[in-house]
Amino acid sequence: MLALILGVVVGPDVLNLIKSSDPETEFKVLEIACQFTIAMALMATALRLPKHIFRKNATSLSNLVIFGMILMWLLGSGVFYFLFPNFTLFECLLIGAIVTPTDPVVASTLVTGRKAEKYLPAKLRNTLSFEAGVNDGLAYPIVFLVLYLMGAGSGDLGTWFTKVLLYESILCAILAYAVGYGCGFLMKITHKAGYLNAKTLLSFSIAVALLLLGGFHLLKMNPIIAVFVGGFAFAKDITAKEDLKEERIQETMERLTTIPVFFILGLMLPWQEWIKMGWTPVWIIVLILFLKRLPALLLLMPVMPQFRKKIYSVLIMGWFGPIGVAALYYAVLSKNKAHFEEAWIIPSLIVAASTVVHGLTSVPLEKIYHQQTEGTNERENLDSGE
Repeated sequence: MLALILGVVVGPDVLNLIKSSDPETEFKVLEIACQFTIAMALMATALRLPKHIFRKNATSLSNLVIFGMILMWLLGSGVFYFLFPNFTLFECLLIGAIVTPTDPVVASTLVTGRKAEKYLPAKLRNTLSFEAGVNDGLAYPIVFLVLYLMGAGSGDLGTWFTKVLLYESILCAILAYAVGYGCGFLMKITHKAGYLNAKTLLSFSIAVALLLLGGFHLLKMNPIIAVFVGGFAFAKDITAKEDLKEERIQETMERLTTIPVFFILGLMLPWQEWIKMGWTPVWIIVLILFLKRLPALLLLMPVMPQFRKKIYSVLIMGWFGPIGVAALYYAVLSKNKAHFEEAWIIPSLIVAASTVVHGLTSVPLEKIYHQQTEGTNERENLDSGE
């Protein structure tokens, strides 16, 4: 949040200490920064998760990720359809898809650290982390589905199915898992042989993240889902997990990239376009923050066994679904492909608002949750990480 504010202050709209460049260059820099930031955040998230989390919570996590994404996409799209009657249905669906993924970058600041560990049970924190990691990559085929329906893709729906869904997403995930597992196996061998120390653990983890990001980008696959799936497989077979935790590698990886990307965003925020919209931006922020995620999680509560009848846990999960760097990445991508300026203007507004609102409310709401659930059945079976 502070990096975002600093970018605004020193940018062209306030002190003008940093001059703006041509829009094409600015958006290219932001796109690269987003990819790098997401890669580091996803690898950090994968390292943080218990290795058997999906196997032990398959029903809850599957329903949350798959049906949760669909519901959030449709609810968000409905908000835009209501607020912008001049937009086509596909344009509303595109903006709804852009802001659907839960951001792992901002989410990590909410579910990590001493206060989060003190106030939130481990299973709740891990569930939020897993969801944020997975749905970043799953938003890719949804965004491209709408782009293809709008005629902005290179082909028809058959092309989307074979190219985007099967090749760029599903095959990508399978190959990324194999690459990540192989890197983890190699790391385990070298660690046992005594070739790795605390300093090399960080560089090795960053190298794997960049290998997955760059390698699958060259293969024209989905690099976002590749980093998380590959990172999850990489962390699964690491015998040095305790060393990774002790050295706080996850937090170090995130700090390397989180501050720069939000600083760049602060420099690029489209203030003039927001002002021209009158009071509509206020309604966008309020309706998206309250009507996109909360109703979806409440609807899914009966089909998530770990959180069934745990209303406080579902409410806090419904609130802590920040919209951040992943949305920026898809916004820039969609703007370039669809030549639809609102695909950048509206998501950037929501990202800025979400960063501030979720940043300010995280600790107070975590404290309230802790006070309301401590010693009750609400926290039953949630304090264990898996």
